[in-house]
Amino acid sequence: MTQFFPTVTVQSLEDGRMIKCQADGVAVLLARDSEGKIFAFENNCSHADKPLERGLWKPESREIVCPFHKAVFDVSQNGAVKSGPAVVSLTVFTVEVRVHEGVETIFVGLDTAD
Repeated sequence: MTQFFPTVTVQSLEDGRMIKCQADGVAVLLARDSEGKIFAFENNCSHADKPLERGLWKPESREIVCPFHKAVFDVSQNGAVKSGPAVVSLTVFTVEVRVHEGVETIFVGLDTAD
């Protein structure tokens, strides 16, 4: 089952930018592509277990480049590895925009055990 957790306001995430946040204690990166679509994915490279928050976000291709070993992941393709050394995809989360406490907020869906 997927449970959704509020993160940051929609207004705080500009087009073409990335921001780190927490969703129920899970480290998440939110990113907007050049068309305004929002993506949520784990803030950890699957290769070296290092944070991706200082990585290069490519909004046109929807790719994140790890700042440590330059692995490339396509978050629009379920976190698929586009270039190694990583061989395991990133975890990509479902995103919903909802009104929370009167403000448009980005909710991130996490799979939970029932």
